Amino acid sequence: MKCFAEISCDTVEQISKEIYDFLLQHTALIKNPVIGWNFIDRRALLQNSPNLVNFFKELKLKPRDAAVTILTDDGQLPRHIDEPPVIAKLNFPVVNTYGWVNRWYKDDDVIDEIQDLDRPIIFNSQIPHSVDKISANNLPRIIASFTFYNEPLKWLQ
Repeated sequence: MKCFAEISCDTVEQISKEIYDFLLQHTALIKNPVIGWNFIDRRALLQNSPNLVNFFKELKLKPRDAAVTILTDDGQLPRHIDEPPVIAKLNFPVVNTYGWVNRWYKDDDVIDEIQDLDRPIIFNSQIPHSVDKISANNLPRIIASFTFYNEPLKWLQ
């Protein structure tokens, strides 16, 4: 099974803006960032993001949970495996993703990585992975993460 698969999306900028605007208007996370993993109201997000709804419809994915990861410095998301049973998750860039790298590991070796996440990915959350700051100047880095009732494992085959 692959570590990740990039997903084509013609509306990345619009969706990123809708997610950011939702965070600004419906949470305190932009004004008072909570570093790390933050669950958000999936239903409210989808009500405020028509382009995200259309994106999920095109992929035939039914969202279960939504969260955002907020990072400002290296070491804030060290090597880890996400909580089971979900394997395939979708990460969507929101803001300030340049200068960061997502890495997947086997033992102590990096087996795959993606830098400057500028499009959505389906990733294998059961392979040890980390997010590292390499040259980012604009902060915080915000990624939206989604799980689904119909887990998108086919993209990782």
